[in-house]
Amino acid sequence: MEAAPKKLSPALQLGIVGLIAVGLLVLALFSSPPQRSGDLPQAQLVRLDGSSVQLQSGKPTVLTVWVTWCSYCQRQLPEFEAIARQRPDVQFAFVNDGEPAQLIRQFHDTRGFASAAVYQDALRMVSRSLRVNGYPANYFYDSKGKLVGAVPGYMSPEQLQAALAKLN
Repeated sequence: MEAAPKKLSPALQLGIVGLIAVGLLVLALFSSPPQRSGDLPQAQLVRLDGSSVQLQSGKPTVLTVWVTWCSYCQRQLPEFEAIARQRPDVQFAFVNDGEPAQLIRQFHDTRGFASAAVYQDALRMVSRSLRVNGYPANYFYDSKGKLVGAVPGYMSPEQLQAALAKLN
């Protein structure tokens, strides 16, 4: 004669169901919707004024993923900003990879960025979707939001100008 399996108490059953529900909720909150490879990332970013935004296509876009401590980023971003002032036909998006807003704001304010948009990506969704493994990381999208080129690492102003010529 076999012994009947023990039943879980109702409290334990409820606890397990609750744990599963919380796990699914956390997964839903921290996952991004599926994105087609090569499309402009659709992550929720934060402007320096605190407003939330998603990147939009409509004109060619230069997206640079960066961090404040990166010496190459410190050199490249002001150079890109100078070119952004000359190229209102191109959207420049500087997406910070997970640093606090105050640190990003301080970096922005000391360099006087006006033409390029600076964003905070606190959850690092853009760098994850693009599989960034070094800084700066530069991505070039056409006006329809399709990826047309990527350059890891520092780009000189001359390299950027050459990439922009191919972008148009």
